[in-house]
Amino acid sequence: MRRLPPLNSLKTFEAAARLGGVVPAADELCVSHGAVSKQLANLETWMGVALFDRRARRLVLTAAGRELLEVVSPALDQVAEAIARIAPLPRPEAVQLVVSAPPTLTLHWLVPRLTGFLRLHPDIGIRLNNRRELNGAWPSGVDMVIRRGATGHGQRQQLPFMRESITPMCSPAVAARFKEVSPLDREGGLANDALRVLAGQTWLTADMRPDDWGQWQAYVQAAAPTPVATVSFDHTYLALEAALDGVGVAMAPRYLMEDELASGRLVAPFPDALAPSEPYVIVYENHREGDRAIAAFSAWLLGQGSMHEARVAGTEAFIEFS
Repeated sequence: MRRLPPLNSLKTFEAAARLGGVVPAADELCVSHGAVSKQLANLETWMGVALFDRRARRLVLTAAGRELLEVVSPALDQVAEAIARIAPLPRPEAVQLVVSAPPTLTLHWLVPRLTGFLRLHPDIGIRLNNRRELNGAWPSGVDMVIRRGATGHGQRQQLPFMRESITPMCSPAVAARFKEVSPLDREGGLANDALRVLAGQTWLTADMRPDDWGQWQAYVQAAAPTPVATVSFDHTYLALEAALDGVGVAMAPRYLMEDELASGRLVAPFPDALAPSEPYVIVYENHREGDRAIAAFSAWLLGQGSMHEARVAGTEAFIEFS
């Protein structure tokens, strides 16, 4: 007689271990986060061994967990492949979802991850649209919108899916000018020497986010210096391209620029001085709440946002300036 654990717990374990977290596993299995955690605990109790390292800030497999995953994952793949051959599902009718999103988020965060969604939902086509109305009105011809910050519109669903922080960023060559200064003073604000060096650089600004420099200076309790020069652009992504080229210092979203910071193409001279900014929010009309494509893309965005925050959380700190 086979000695098998509860199969639902085994399926939940495989999803959480493969995807690297409770949130994406819950999204894939269409259950609550609490249900995933309960199933994982049930499996560990049944087996009498720890499958995850509880000391870690995210799901990290123990040696026993890795050994179990190596067996369970291909076994479930084989079952799924057999079911698909024996009883194939009718192919869903293909649909196209038109999504309006900020250009910087589109280029630096959404597009590099989009293949994962298309692999999960080959019947849903995505058309990205960066058109935004100046008065904040709903863009014409779109199904859903990704924007920074929620509004009080009662006819729309608004789901925050990823927070954001801002800090100055520049090329390694420009960052070298900050090496000899202390970024923070004894009171936790921006040190005078750091402020002097920062004011001596060209500041790169974006019309779509005109308040970022002032917001950051207020957060670090820095006086408002007059930079030696400024260069303005329509969009943040253009200011960031100029920063990559060594033109000056741009006020940049920390989460969206993770890859550039990790590779060293951009440097944050004040890595602890991260001013919280408005979160990214999924928005769609209330009457579209049951729409299959909107529901699938929203669930995917929520999962991606949670995973991204978990990765970045280990490398950043929000410093409270008082």
